[in-house]
Amino acid sequence: MRRETILDAEVVFTDVLSAEHGDPHGDARTCEAPVKDALAPRAVRPARPDSAFVVPSISRVHLVIQASDPLTYAGLSQHVARRPDIELLPTDRLADADVVAVVATTVTPRVMEQMRRAAGDGDPRFVLVLERFGDLDLLAAVEIGAVSVLWWAEATSDRFAQAVVTAGRGGSELPPDVQARLVTDVAELQRELLAPLGLTPGGLSRREVDVLRWIADGRDTAEIARKMLYSERTVKGILYGLMSRLHLKNRSHAVAYALRAGIL
Repeated sequence: MRRETILDAEVVFTDVLSAEHGDPHGDARTCEAPVKDALAPRAVRPARPDSAFVVPSISRVHLVIQASDPLTYAGLSQHVARRPDIELLPTDRLADADVVAVVATTVTPRVMEQMRRAAGDGDPRFVLVLERFGDLDLLAAVEIGAVSVLWWAEATSDRFAQAVVTAGRGGSELPPDVQARLVTDVAELQRELLAPLGLTPGGLSRREVDVLRWIADGRDTAEIARKMLYSERTVKGILYGLMSRLHLKNRSHAVAYALRAGIL
């Protein structure tokens, strides 16, 4: 509205000058033209669309569907094709996929191998649509990239699409029974595999964790050796071993690793 007022004022000012001094071409207005004509109301120009109100385009999740039968594939494909936030890719474009949806009765060795091949082609996140999970290791599926599980009996087309979008944007969706199984598997891994080797879930030994705790507390090698009743050479050897194994650059990097892993 302010811009239109200014434009109209400019037109009025120009018309008034023309009325006072005559048209420069000699065939339009003269000094006899009444000024009131220049002040006559004019039609309001339509406002231009403001670019600030343009809705930005939606970032689309690139999806590949791997279904056990063509009918299931066709049904899911038809639904996600109508979603503005999902772009369905053909099955031969795994390298471009953000998410791979695996639809099967249960997780079999064949399904796991299928997931490994897909993970080898790119770096997708997996949404599993299953009747039941089966006996295979849930942690192995998570390691490959499984982030969401939907049960067939509860997987409506909208829930499937939402799980795909959530996975594509870094989230996950696990049913309560799958979450409980995952916690149980982690505890079993710690108890039966890591603990006998003196390792934590972060892959560090107990004494490596102790050394990092003292470093994080600001202690030098001599102080750590006295606290742990080790020689300074032993403390340096512990640090060198963990930094070499985990490709860490220095003590600060080692402490940062332990913090990110939730060890400290």
